Amino acid sequence: MDDSFSLGQPAKRRARPVRAKHAAPRSRRTAAGGFERTRYILGAIGIVIAAFLVWGFMHFMSSAGNQAANGEVAEIGAAQDVQAQTTGEQAIQTVEGLYAENSSFAQVTPQAMKADEPTYSYTTGPSTNPNTVSVASTATDVGIAVLSTSGRCLYAHVTASGVTYGTGTTCTGVVALKASAPSWPTPS
Repeated sequence: MDDSFSLGQPAKRRARPVRAKHAAPRSRRTAAGGFERTRYILGAIGIVIAAFLVWGFMHFMSSAGNQAANGEVAEIGAAQDVQAQTTGEQAIQTVEGLYAENSSFAQVTPQAMKADEPTYSYTTGPSTNPNTVSVASTATDVGIAVLSTSGRCLYAHVTASGVTYGTGTTCTGVVALKASAPSWPTPS
């Protein structure tokens, strides 16, 4: 007798079809394929929305930057006008001092002003910068004009009864004799 043990005949299996190594996968139309297409569409929509948001933000920042720049330009012009006003105020004090000494505005000349206040330049011609004062005098009044680096010309008209002010583009003491405002114009 044989000592081996056997359970019988092996079961018969159905043979599986063998696919070639490089065969194309079978096309299946499943819910997963539709989901993949939906992801691409949603991704494209997201990119369009993000691009629009970036454009909107950049447009907003551009307009805000332009407003800030315009404000800074106005502030610079105002600072430049203040420098010319300071020169004008000193020139007014010099004119009033010379008038007090001579009892006449006829003695107020560029040479007399330079001798009294040598910090600035004085001329009968046009003022060309904030440190040059254009002077025109008569027996009864003096006109002084100072050109700001902003391009505005500031006027002061000095008489025995007080000072009037003005602004314009022609920067001479002769034009300043017509100034009639009660105070310096507000810087622009």
